[in-house]
Amino acid sequence: MTSPTVCTCQPGATLWLNGAPWRAAAEELADRLRAGHHRRVEVLDPADSAVPGESGRAAAERIGLVAEILARHGILAVVTAPEEAAADLDRVRSRHRRADTAFLEMPPPGPGSAAPTVEVLLALMTEHALVPAG
Repeated sequence: MTSPTVCTCQPGATLWLNGAPWRAAAEELADRLRAGHHRRVEVLDPADSAVPGESGRAAAERIGLVAEILARHGILAVVTAPEEAAADLDRVRSRHRRADTAFLEMPPPGPGSAAPTVEVLLALMTEHALVPAG
């Protein structure tokens, strides 16, 4: 069995998705990018690696550090963080800027808004040249 070809020619980035409804879209996005664009993608959820007693700010910084390191190495890091983590992102954004690493953020959908879709995420990534158009 041969390993699938993975493109390492595209830049890495962190795509930070605030709010719980993004998890399913993040997983579907990762699957589609791996299959259709041969991208290296990791979905990160701070809840999956919670540290007992860790503050929300520390959790956001920790997962942001992991995402930035992955992105710096050409991997698309998709973070599905709880909505309250959005208030603690200044240091994460700053770290990405210092490393010259792309950081995109999607807010949680507003009340009464449609569920997030992969097409919305793909459009955002295409707009920022993280996946080819088409």
